[in-house]
Amino acid sequence: MFKNFDKVLKFTFKNQIAPKSYKIYTTVIAALLILIPIVICLIAGSKMDDDDGTVKRCGADTVYIVNESYPDIEYSFLKSLGTPGYENIVFKNAKTVDEALASVNANGEVKSLIYEVTVEEDGVYSNIIIPTISVIDKEDAEHLNDFINEAGYTFTAVSMGISPMDLMKSGTPTQYNVYNAYGYNKGTDLFADDAEAEDKANQDILSGFRIAFVLINSLLIYMIVLLYGSSISQNIVMEKSSKLMDTMLVSVRPEAMILGKYLGVLLAGVMQIFIWIVSLAVGLLGGMLIMKNMIPDTGVIGFVGNFSNMGLFTPVSLILSVLIVILGMLFYTAIAAMCGAISSTKEEVASNQGIFVMLILISFYMIIFGGAMSGQDIPMWQNLVPFTSVMILPAGVCLGTVSVGIAVLGVVIMAACAVGMIILAGRLYKMMSLYKGDKVNIVKAFKMLAANKE
Repeated sequence: MFKNFDKVLKFTFKNQIAPKSYKIYTTVIAALLILIPIVICLIAGSKMDDDDGTVKRCGADTVYIVNESYPDIEYSFLKSLGTPGYENIVFKNAKTVDEALASVNANGEVKSLIYEVTVEEDGVYSNIIIPTISVIDKEDAEHLNDFINEAGYTFTAVSMGISPMDLMKSGTPTQYNVYNAYGYNKGTDLFADDAEAEDKANQDILSGFRIAFVLINSLLIYMIVLLYGSSISQNIVMEKSSKLMDTMLVSVRPEAMILGKYLGVLLAGVMQIFIWIVSLAVGLLGGMLIMKNMIPDTGVIGFVGNFSNMGLFTPVSLILSVLIVILGMLFYTAIAAMCGAISSTKEEVASNQGIFVMLILISFYMIIFGGAMSGQDIPMWQNLVPFTSVMILPAGVCLGTVSVGIAVLGVVIMAACAVGMIILAGRLYKMMSLYKGDKVNIVKAFKMLAANKE
């Protein structure tokens, strides 16, 4: 039945990858997929590194604090906060701003600032004064306010007359543990160690990762069907319009010709997609390594590093996922081949292509409303029906939410359906090879095929 299909495949494949536009397009996209994740991670890592919560130095060696409401309050506790760049600053009390300015000028303190605190009924207000002889600019002076704000409640309470010692006692945090009902009776804390806390964080990320995986996989299949399904249909109908079909049917059976034509186009497309996926993986890996060096404690990087411990992306699940994706592409593009088989002109192909586009759109929305995008349990039938399983089964088996047995069953069903579609497309092509009547849609073509069998 499929004798000599390899010759058709080779011929079609060479014609697909020969144009310079194919090579340039593939190379440019691959380069962008490598560079974009690296650039994004560099920017994100740099921003996170700059905004890591560390207060910048104000450049002062001495800070005079003026609090006329409570002039005897001691602010030396600010050094004990351990903020880099502020642990060596000398904090001095002054009764008034004028007194502080006079002391600065008298001692020639060119690296000094004055911090005025005013206690009102509705809160505590402050001003930063830069002495005339000070070499500190206004941008650095503002960092002093950031440091004070970091002290927050402590600084405000001390400025209102509470001693640092009393404040330290009242500010001791309450110790607590988290239990479930069973653990409370046993005295077992849910987060007794860092490993359990890390596991909880990984589970929180996993739910979002699962949704993203399903969405990316669905968009990948959708893109391949749209980009290469049309090309498959056009290649199949080309022989009809160019009168080459009669010659080809002498040496190649319709099923073999259909298989060779659409596998040739699909192989060129899959090779292109594979190059892009590898390029994206290289870009993501490079970006993650860069971000890990810049910010070692990033949660997502820790999640990826725990894939093996969590049983995710095992070799078996990866192999099954690749098989499901390949068979799913064969299945959907076989529908595109059927559209080309029943068409006689390029105009008819454009009209009939709406069939497989509509099918994949309906399947995509069935997945959304079926719970995949909301994190709910996915109905079992969606993992087995080829129209939907190609979109969700790879994510399910890789993330451990679907058993290997179900995945194998899904592969078998999809393989059988893909082969059946190819045979059906060949028979439709043979039946329509000499047809010269009115335009035929898919429903009419099936009726004609059934009538021929009878």
